[in-house]
Amino acid sequence: MKLLYLELQAFGSFKDKETIDFTLFDSSKIFLISGKTGSGKTTIFDSISYALFGKLTGQFKTDDTIRS
Repeated sequence: MKLLYLELQAFGSFKDKETIDFTLFDSSKIFLISGKTGSGKTTIFDSISYALFGKLTGQFKTDDTIRS
């Protein structure tokens, strides 16, 4: 499976509609998701996990911990 595009709104720290186009990184073998503390890096992975499996990442995260 290859993630191509991600759109978030009202999920975790992403209040407004945000989009990530992963196809922009097709020419790279690896890329980095970086940012300051609280900028939403983990939320990106949580949203992918939630979309695919209906669950958040990590053992201490539950559906009621999603802020929107």
